[in-house]
Amino acid sequence: MKSVSEKKNPGSAKDGYLLWGLIAIELFMSFSFLGYIHIEPISLTFVYIPVLIAGCILGSKEATLVGAVFGVASMWKASAFYVGAGDAIFSPVMSGKPIQSILLSIGSRAFYGLAVGLLYQLAKKRKHPLGAIIFISTLGRSLHSFCVYGFMEFLFPEAGYTVADTLNEVKEWNYLLSVLAADLIVPLCYVFIKSDRTRKFLDRIHVIDEVNADIRRNRPAMAVLMALTILASFSVALYFINRIKRVLSQYGIDLSERVSYDLLHLQIQFLFGILSLAALVIIGIVLYQKNFNYLYYKARMDGLTGLHGRRQFFQIGERLLANMDQTGGERYGCFIILDVDEFKKINDKYGHPEGDRVLKEISDHLRQVFNHECLLERLGGDEFVIMIHYPIEKMEIEALLCRLRERIARIRVRENNVTCSAGVIPVEKYYTIDELYRSADRLLYEAKKKGKNQFAFGDRFRDQEFERST
Repeated sequence: MKSVSEKKNPGSAKDGYLLWGLIAIELFMSFSFLGYIHIEPISLTFVYIPVLIAGCILGSKEATLVGAVFGVASMWKASAFYVGAGDAIFSPVMSGKPIQSILLSIGSRAFYGLAVGLLYQLAKKRKHPLGAIIFISTLGRSLHSFCVYGFMEFLFPEAGYTVADTLNEVKEWNYLLSVLAADLIVPLCYVFIKSDRTRKFLDRIHVIDEVNADIRRNRPAMAVLMALTILASFSVALYFINRIKRVLSQYGIDLSERVSYDLLHLQIQFLFGILSLAALVIIGIVLYQKNFNYLYYKARMDGLTGLHGRRQFFQIGERLLANMDQTGGERYGCFIILDVDEFKKINDKYGHPEGDRVLKEISDHLRQVFNHECLLERLGGDEFVIMIHYPIEKMEIEALLCRLRERIARIRVRENNVTCSAGVIPVEKYYTIDELYRSADRLLYEAKKKGKNQFAFGDRFRDQEFERST
């Protein structure tokens, strides 16, 4: 198990930045020149590539979501009077069959994302996955066309499209250019994400998110801010159309309802393109800032053991106490101070390098025994602190401490085994981190008076033991 600062969870929020980035890229490509390049005689589409990237580097669920976003964007673009009859069936407003159009626009793209996500998942299980990833990327555009034409054939048979139309698209000369782009971009993204440098960067972001637990409480406020931003964008679009109509009316040109609608429709597309670009910039700034914060955070860690430093521990500990769940009944959190028995003798007799080795090994054992929800720190010298900020019973703590004692006993300094003693105090409501520290320190002194390799528990834990014995 690992400490808060060491936790590595591939399904954690650090991948959320990649997902939101891909969603923003999908929207930007859907509403910009980059997604659809039409320069006669060239006509290329790249808007399906973010779905492939999501399936390759994240998973099938994420690819399904990005595919659904792709579908929503295409459905919006089809909901205008200037689109052709073939595109109108993608719009629930224009087709006359709203349910079928939603299934076609969103369902076919979401299904496409799920399919490529599962295929990439199989590819990555191979001994040499890169070749299989390139193969799936090569099929990416054809698979997208197959899904869309298949849904069209089933939902809109009167339109005359069938899955056989996929072959007609493959025969187009510019099809190869789109495939080459996918074969280049998707594998490069996979190699980039899998590189040690990128994974370390994402792990840094995750560490900062874990330390800054207040981020989770700010999510509702961020959601409200995003909703207000979107509403404000719509108000800008409406104002812009109103100004256009007034300017044109000054020149004797009156716009019909259809023309006004199409202009508003295009303006909203423009705004969503700008918003998606702004989102990408914001994500980049946030990641840069978090990386900077990590470097500052790391500089405050204990250089020898990699655990939290004294000042950092007390700051984080106060916040954890304020947010700790106090509904555990007779179960409490736990504050432990632990130090090495006769550590001064180890330094004096065998030298400081040997003492440093002992401290490093003890810190490794602390990480292995106490899970990621525990806060670990080296106060200084041979003194360590463990704060368990969730309800736990004395028997559970004793089991953890016994496991730790067994591991520490394996550390040998020449012919001697290393031992430790600890003071254990329950974490209750209204305690400050400084009060817990002083109380646990008194218990540690009490344990030392009993001899080496001893644990001393605070009053509430003693009460638990008395109740069980009676």
